[in-house]
Amino acid sequence: AVVSTQSTGENKGKDGFIGVAPVDAFKPQNDFGLYDMVGNVWEWTATVFGTDRQTGMPQYTLRGGSYIDSKHGKFNHKADVTTRMGNTADAGSDNIGFRCVKDVSKEEVERLTAKQEL
Repeated sequence: AVVSTQSTGENKGKDGFIGVAPVDAFKPQNDFGLYDMVGNVWEWTATVFGTDRQTGMPQYTLRGGSYIDSKHGKFNHKADVTTRMGNTADAGSDNIGFRCVKDVSKEEVERLTAKQEL
């Protein structure tokens, strides 16, 4: 989804949604048919980020940013594919989610990427 917060940090729903948008609310922005690669919710991963200093619990990597982050990082975090932060496994929020994936054949990847110049 589109990052919907403004420079004030207030969610005004300019993308048509207050908070998280349904996963297929916007057409895929890529040839693979992937939705919401950045900006709807932080993507929870199994990659260890570090250790929480206060609890000693492992932190796992969250990536991408969410609807409460900004395009350029002027407030909260920068909503970008390279943005990373850590959080403990007991954390929960409406701006944290996970991505379901499936394996595809080499032929499928070649078909999807054939029209792109690498």
